[in-house]
Amino acid sequence: MFNTVSSPADHIVTEPRLPPELERSIFEIAALLRPTDIPVLLRVAWRVKHWIEPLLYRVIFLPTSERVDFPVIPVDILLTKISTRSGSFIGSSVLHIFLELEGVHPASVVDIILTACPCITNLFVLEEFTPQYLPTLNRLECLLRLTIDPLPLFPPSVVDFGAPLFRRLTHLELIDGSRDLPSDITLMPNLTHIAFNINSGIAALHVRIQANTQLRCIAFLHRSGVAEISPISEDARFLCIQQTNFRADWLHGATIGVDYWELADAFIAAKQAGKIDRSQYCISDTDRDPSWWA
Repeated sequence: MFNTVSSPADHIVTEPRLPPELERSIFEIAALLRPTDIPVLLRVAWRVKHWIEPLLYRVIFLPTSERVDFPVIPVDILLTKISTRSGSFIGSSVLHIFLELEGVHPASVVDIILTACPCITNLFVLEEFTPQYLPTLNRLECLLRLTIDPLPLFPPSVVDFGAPLFRRLTHLELIDGSRDLPSDITLMPNLTHIAFNINSGIAALHVRIQANTQLRCIAFLHRSGVAEISPISEDARFLCIQQTNFRADWLHGATIGVDYWELADAFIAAKQAGKIDRSQYCISDTDRDPSWWA
C-alpha cells in the first residue's frame, strides 16, 4: 500500500536553485527586452519586485497622443511616487524622460518631475519651455541627449548655448525655430551630434556649421515628403532622415539603444568606409540595409 500521508517538507517553499545573481540578471534582461511585462513580473516575488521595480521608472514616457506598446505611467501616479518614495529611488531610477504635456499640467508639475530626476541622461520636450524652466534644466548635470525648441527659453534674445543646460550635451535635436541657429554652437564643448527639424533652408544652415570639426553627425529630420535636394554630398557627416514615428523611435532608443542617432552613425560610418556612394544622403528611420547596417 502506498503511503498517502504527505511529508511536511512537501509544503515548504524552497529557495530558488539558481544563484541569486543569475536569477536577477534573467529577470532584468526580460524586463528590459519587454517593458510591457514589467507590471506582471513585479508580482512574481518580493525579491523580483526589489530587483526590477527601478526598471519600471527607467523610462518615463508622458505623451498626450498616439498609443504605443509601452507602460505609460499617468502623471498623477508618478507625482504620488515622487512624494511617497524616497528621493533616491526615483532619482536613481529615471534616466529617460519624454514630455508632451502641452499645457495639460501646470509648470509646477514639470518642475517637480525634473527636479526629482537629477540623473536623467535623455530628455525629449515636445512643448514650449519658457524661461521659468531654465534653472531646473540647468541643474540636470547628467543630461547628454536633448530634444527641445530652445528659443522660448531665452526671449527676446538668441539662444545662449553657453548655459549649463548645454554644457554636457553630446546629442542635440533642435525643433521648430532651428533655422535661426546662431554660429555659437561651439560653446557646447561636448557636442558631437546635432539634428534639425526642417524641410527647407538645409544648405544655408549647413554652411553656418560645417566648419565645426567637433561635429560627427549633422542630421536633418523631416516627417513627410522628401527633403529639398542638397549639394552637400562632400560632407560625409551630413544626412537627411525621414521619420515615420518619432515617438516610437525615441522609445526604441531609450529602451534598447537603437534610434535614428544609431542609424545615422551606422550610415555615416559606411559612407566613410566607401560602402555607400558619397552622393547618397537621404534615408528613412526604418532603413536597415544589410550592406551598411550592422
